[in-house]
Amino acid sequence: MKILVTGGAGFIGSTFIKFHLQKNPTHKIINLDNLSIGSNLKNLDSIQKNSNYQFIKDDIKNFSKLKPLIDDVDLVINFAAETHVDRSIANPTPFIETNILGTFNILETLRKSDKLFLHISTDEVYGDAEDQKSFNEHDKINPGNPYSASKASAEILINSYVKTYGIKSIISRCSNNFGPFQFPEKLIPKTIIRALKNLSIPLYGSGNQIRSWIYVLDHVTALVSLISQGKFGETYN
Repeated sequence: MKILVTGGAGFIGSTFIKFHLQKNPTHKIINLDNLSIGSNLKNLDSIQKNSNYQFIKDDIKNFSKLKPLIDDVDLVINFAAETHVDRSIANPTPFIETNILGTFNILETLRKSDKLFLHISTDEVYGDAEDQKSFNEHDKINPGNPYSASKASAEILINSYVKTYGIKSIISRCSNNFGPFQFPEKLIPKTIIRALKNLSIPLYGSGNQIRSWIYVLDHVTALVSLISQGKFGETYN
């Protein structure tokens, strides 16, 4: 199998690539990443010399580069995204361009093929839980910031391509990840780094908010299961 992973130099994408090649050493993976905020090729130092791994620096917004890559693989997994809520509030433009228009480019390339498309979304599309303990896949989405709105928009676009063109897609909505190689702007690494340096630890809002967390290897293990067992057109929490 030959796989195109977009955004594979990021925290979750790089973890997936290393995990998948370890479990499937004969598979080939092409990693397309623009090396923007949150990406780090050092995450992939351990496989740089693996002959079944190839890195290409480019962007999912670049359709002319994306199309020949997708034409040459069996599976596309889209981790590429702008992901930080606070940055999306300060400047929504890159979130709209990457998360919506970038996904559109992938869909346009896939709509005349039967390749599987696994899109990595987020539980942020549901909005605040408030008094609700948890969400299921049938709950209404209610994004509350430009980041979550851009991810929800991408999902709606994907589902429209499923219904209109019959593309084979699976969407995953995961909660907050943590683990090795996470970008230091995120809550857990930021808290650890500041604690080690005897700096004040920032709180979000009142500090009473509750978040759900998953270890990054558990997340990518679930994604591997979706590739082989997921149902086309479905969304999975």
